Amino acid sequence: MNINDYKKKIYNSKILQYFFVTFLFLSFNIIIFKVLVNKKIDLTTDKLFTVSENTKSIIKNLSEPISIKLFFSNSLSKELSQIRDYEKRVRELLMSYKKISNKNITIEIIDPRPFTDQEDLANVYGIQGLQLNEEGERFYFGAVFSNSVDDTTVIPFFELDREQFLEYDLTKTIYNLANTTKPNIGLISGLPLVGRVNNSQGNAQYERPFFIYQTLSEFFNVIDLSLEVSEIPQNVDQLLIVHPKNLSDVTLYAIDQFVMTGKGVTIFTDPFSEFDNNLSKPESEKDFSNSNLSRLFKSWGFDMKPGMVIGDIVNGRKVSLGPSNDQKIVTYVLWLAIQQNLLSNTDIITSNLDYIFLKSAGSIENLNTNSSLVIEPLISTSKESMLVERYKMQFRADPEQLLKDFQSQDKSYIIGARIKGEFDSAFSMEEIKKIELDTNKHINNIKDANIILFADTDLLSDNTWISEQDMFGRNSITPIADNGRMVVNSIESMSGGRNLIGLRGRGSSNRPFLVIENLQKKAELSFREKQISLQNELQGTEDKLKEIQSNQLDSSESKTSEQNKAIEEFQRKILSIRKQLRDVQRRLNADIERLENNIKVLNIWTMPLIVIILYFFIKVFTEKRRKEFYRKIGRLENK
Repeated sequence: MNINDYKKKIYNSKILQYFFVTFLFLSFNIIIFKVLVNKKIDLTTDKLFTVSENTKSIIKNLSEPISIKLFFSNSLSKELSQIRDYEKRVRELLMSYKKISNKNITIEIIDPRPFTDQEDLANVYGIQGLQLNEEGERFYFGAVFSNSVDDTTVIPFFELDREQFLEYDLTKTIYNLANTTKPNIGLISGLPLVGRVNNSQGNAQYERPFFIYQTLSEFFNVIDLSLEVSEIPQNVDQLLIVHPKNLSDVTLYAIDQFVMTGKGVTIFTDPFSEFDNNLSKPESEKDFSNSNLSRLFKSWGFDMKPGMVIGDIVNGRKVSLGPSNDQKIVTYVLWLAIQQNLLSNTDIITSNLDYIFLKSAGSIENLNTNSSLVIEPLISTSKESMLVERYKMQFRADPEQLLKDFQSQDKSYIIGARIKGEFDSAFSMEEIKKIELDTNKHINNIKDANIILFADTDLLSDNTWISEQDMFGRNSITPIADNGRMVVNSIESMSGGRNLIGLRGRGSSNRPFLVIENLQKKAELSFREKQISLQNELQGTEDKLKEIQSNQLDSSESKTSEQNKAIEEFQRKILSIRKQLRDVQRRLNADIERLENNIKVLNIWTMPLIVIILYFFIKVFTEKRRKEFYRKIGRLENK
């Protein structure tokens, strides 16, 4: 075979190879399209684009048919690419629900074109239309959910800000329509969770309910029992106690007996409630006493440390101090942002939460008087913590002074816990007779009590954990922490609502840059002691200098010369100390700046380096193949 025949054979072989590769490529794509239609690989941390097992469980077990009408102005969305992408995700998620539901969910997609019957239908249902132009064309993107008895829930508009909560919103709506019977939750609260009329300033003003109360009311039938309840009604399934101040023995006994029945109780106490302290009421009515149930807790073997607030320098939140033109950022050790690593990952209440925000929280302690008692921490502090007397922040806390006085006790404190064990009633027969109550129904013991206790009530207040914004004339509320989810999880954990609890664990959007934040706090810890030492030395040196200068007028000429030398020496020392202080201040941010620079370098150069490495790898590989080819045909490559 001559060289030309060999080349021709290779050429024909390559044509066959190209044809075969093209055939394989097309076949592979056709097969993949048919087999893996609507299949995705979800690489997000929280699997936001994957239907959770909890949702699947809820949808599979629907006993009620659910009808969904999705309104989307497809004809008006050509230039709204971001909203079109979001609509695609909503539609695909609803279609997944339909597939899982065993025909219990039906979906109708409606395009409400301007000035049509479909637009009138959207308005009848309350779908919110956003006006696009002066011609009156409106854009619609909402949904209507209904069950077999025509109970209806409307999502007026799918807001992009709530995209990370999409599965939660949809599944919660379907769950509520399919389960119309709500558990009864008895509420005993020293805070106006249900709202109130405030007449302290002479004119009556309505204060709306806490957002957490509105959230609870979506899932539970909340019964307000007041602070003076003498008996818990039989139809109450669980008890929610918030800021129990100055309760009577009759009310304490009612709580005691409810715990003895084995039903669940969720309790929020506080060594110092900032919300309560800031309520609009006359100074004579201010009550700085803490809320506690020590009368009961001590009998059961635990308590909340009275009059003491936890400070945590690692998890303290940053606050701005000073006027707007000269603000400085300081760690406020009494306001805590507890991260995931300090939340229990074994309890269903907190296992999937990311952030809990608290203010002036207390500490739960085991008194070691009940051998059966089990305290399972839900929320803990870091070991860089200490207990602070309540009086230091009772009237006006000074974040800088608290930081300066901070001394770590090298101990982690418990803020929230699930408490189990065998409890005896806190009331003897003689005490019951003394408060003139019937002893015939008295329960003396419970083998397996189940209490959830949090040593903070400010975590419930709106300004602690939600952000409010005006969106197209509507009040849009976005959680900035997981406080609300934790409260609902706590109550549902005793109601068997595990599916919704697991679903809520997927909803957090707060993703701060924890590496930089932790570096900042470590730098602050490392240099704070040096900074305080230098400041004290500077103050002492300046005091000595003032003393010498004040005595200079009464001194002789020889002494004056010595004093001048001392003054010069002190002035040099002051300049040196101030220079060291400036160096300490600069070093506080050195690690953070270094990390930011490293990240910039990584982002800028990593991809080009990968491309260059791939280029040289391919080049070496092709050169090797080319040399082998030339060797086969008997051709020597020119050097």
